Amino acid sequence: MFLITQPHLESEQPEVLNNLLVLLLTIYMARQQLLKQESSVSEVLGSHKKQLTKNLEQHTDKHHMNTINRQSYVESSISQIIRTYGKQFTQIRKQYTDGHSGRCVMGVIMSYYGWDGKCITNSERRLYAALVALRQAGISKELLIELNDSGASFDEIADYLDNIKNR
Repeated sequence: MFLITQPHLESEQPEVLNNLLVLLLTIYMARQQLLKQESSVSEVLGSHKKQLTKNLEQHTDKHHMNTINRQSYVESSISQIIRTYGKQFTQIRKQYTDGHSGRCVMGVIMSYYGWDGKCITNSERRLYAALVALRQAGISKELLIELNDSGASFDEIADYLDNIKNR
């Protein structure tokens, strides 16, 4: 009989595994909700974003949050991402994506972090990365959504961000 031993587990690993379990449960709930109703991806992301962020903040200690923040650091500013990366997409309103080449300003930022605009399974991580970058830059997600949905173009939003940064 062979005994299989596990490598030495650090005291942080059970907590990390717990965080991953919470994340997987949140993804599963989002999928189930999509299957039960005909909601757009934007609506489902909006309803689960707060719960996911709350779960991550509750279950991630400060050391891990600092690691996530360092990994999410971007050399490009948010305005540069919107201005340059936004050129690849058709701007839309009231939803993150149209499932094709249409994105709102938040959809552009999420796409910068690797979201394909279709797959719900990787959207939570991309949204979280975008939210971390916005928080680090001191920019309100709600402000970006309001500017986008009120008719401002990607370039106008980027210009606005540059102007408030330079005040």
